[in-house]
Amino acid sequence: MSGLIMVGLSHHAAPVEVRERVAIDEPTWRLNAPDALATVLISTCNRVEVYAWVDGRVSAAVKSLKRGLARAADIESAELSPYLTARTGRDALLHLVRVVSGLDSLVVGEEQIRGQVLEALRAADTNGPVPPALRGVFQRASESARRIRGETSLGQVPSMASAGLNVAYRALGHTVIGQVVLVLGAGVIARSAVESLTARGANVWVLNRTPAHAERTMASLGGAVRIGPLDTLPEALVEASLVVGATASRQPVLERAIVEGAMARRQGRPLVLLDIALPRDVDPTVRGLPDVTLIDLDDLERECPVDAGTRQSEHSRAEGLAVKEADRLAEWLHLRAVSPAIAELRTYAEEIRTSELRRSAARLRDLTPEQVAAVDALTTSIVNKLMHGPTVALRDAATRPSGLGRSRTRILRVLRPNQGRTA
Repeated sequence: MSGLIMVGLSHHAAPVEVRERVAIDEPTWRLNAPDALATVLISTCNRVEVYAWVDGRVSAAVKSLKRGLARAADIESAELSPYLTARTGRDALLHLVRVVSGLDSLVVGEEQIRGQVLEALRAADTNGPVPPALRGVFQRASESARRIRGETSLGQVPSMASAGLNVAYRALGHTVIGQVVLVLGAGVIARSAVESLTARGANVWVLNRTPAHAERTMASLGGAVRIGPLDTLPEALVEASLVVGATASRQPVLERAIVEGAMARRQGRPLVLLDIALPRDVDPTVRGLPDVTLIDLDDLERECPVDAGTRQSEHSRAEGLAVKEADRLAEWLHLRAVSPAIAELRTYAEEIRTSELRRSAARLRDLTPEQVAAVDALTTSIVNKLMHGPTVALRDAATRPSGLGRSRTRILRVLRPNQGRTA
């Protein structure tokens, strides 16, 4: 049996402290991935999922992927297993469409996930060619997401960074005009945060381990952003009203001692820390410090269901479109599976046609070139019309479970009555 499988975890079942332990990158996954499976890893702040195309035993492949994830995260399989979900076949197809569309995101409909999924496919390509079926599934799921977002209001949903900032603004009293805001990191999420903050009139400082990279990332924003190295964070923290953590660091970059040191010099001015990184940028033990408000991904998850509830009608419509797109994707896979059988039948029919023309060559030798061309066109037309019925039958059978094999065998038995018989 061939098909798509997915093994992974997300914000639905795994708290942030578990997700950050499993927040593996592409090189780490490749060192621990099963050798026999071609895979695509999606690793974001909300999920770590591995997709594979399986030709063979699905259950064995699922177990293999679970063991690979546990090894990559350096967690015992028994400890990780309660948080893992496995999906196969059409269920996996629908899940992928929902993921790429943003329907499965913490912020329902957020826009960044589609780009992250396509980047995951490109990253998988660097480690060897992705099988055509797996590549096709991802590409078509991306097209499905584009259609869903285009036909609903999902395309108007803010990014994860913007949603997090909306929560932070409430903690700040709804204004950041003229206030110093530190953005840690220079990736896609950091840039999205910077764009939202500058539009609100904030005085944004971007701190990154490699300032030159931050300058390239933020270049189009002109002089509205101040760039600096990450090691200036302790001093910058004294001036800031809000800090947005969005680095790719494996360890917290904002430790409790740094926050305590800054708060001692701030003369009671409150500080809001928005941590939208995974693994976390902010040491969780800062929660509870006087005048410090920490907002992390788990806090955002408690806030975001309100967003979905206010758009329930449009959300339901998008879910219905996702089901239709998954059905369309499943049909494409069925037709793809039947293509070799159709090609085999047409090749056999063409062999018969050309063989009969060769046998009749002596009787056709007096024909003019125009007449020879007419005979060739006539016999080709006859073959095409004869093949139409079997072709339609195979395509129809491909949409029914186990129907393809039986139909292919029956058609071949009719077209090749001596196949399998001894002379």
